[in-house]
Amino acid sequence: MNDANPVEIMETSCPHCQSRFRVSEQQIQLAMGQVQCGECGKIFDAWESLKYEDDDQHEAPDDIGITSDQRPELSLHEAMYGDRRNRLSQFAPLFWLVGILLLVAMGIAQTIFYQRFSLIENARYQKQVLSLCQLVPCNESRFSSTQQIKLLDRNVFTHPVQSSALMVTGSFVNQAIFDQKLPRLLVSLFDLQGKLIANRLFTPSEYLQTDKNRRLMEVAKPVQFRLEISDPGIDALTYEFEFM
Repeated sequence: MNDANPVEIMETSCPHCQSRFRVSEQQIQLAMGQVQCGECGKIFDAWESLKYEDDDQHEAPDDIGITSDQRPELSLHEAMYGDRRNRLSQFAPLFWLVGILLLVAMGIAQTIFYQRFSLIENARYQKQVLSLCQLVPCNESRFSSTQQIKLLDRNVFTHPVQSSALMVTGSFVNQAIFDQKLPRLLVSLFDLQGKLIANRLFTPSEYLQTDKNRRLMEVAKPVQFRLEISDPGIDALTYEFEFM
């Protein structure tokens, strides 16, 4: 037995490929009329080609031999976006993740670059700083890690020519993984109780024996130094060397 009021069927067709679809008025209203064809992917106004017909009377689509009753009713998502998802949208979370990781990497790289002169002093971060400096200029000639300079030997004795003077000789080596600038050398003299008697800070041009214009020390290559200082007297029994 048929219902007293036959069910109205709403049908719209794509003006680009003439494909027909069954939709509800609510779906079209929610999509504000703008739907995407599930066949050709084009967006069109569903209101312009909307037709009302009874369930018992359906015309076959013009372009293919399938009646409109054979087409499933569109879901809300299909009415708004079409039933073919954009392939790029499937990778949207991955794109966001990659973008976030790139931003984090850029932030880390900027931090390393602007803090490079302090970070290079710590052996823990030296590889990261040197890797970054292969990509961008870092002015490596200013790199310094005095904690990785090792004093190999030292000698303090009476000057062989000048009176009331001492001769100080020795060598040190760069144990860092990079060539670093030559340090300043602080020589301090103490008495038996550890009281400071005298000290002096020497620049590379003052303590180098040869090539006094040299500014860098190579990795694992010893540097010889020689100094002449005033004799502070017999109270000076111990001495200390510091790199600065």
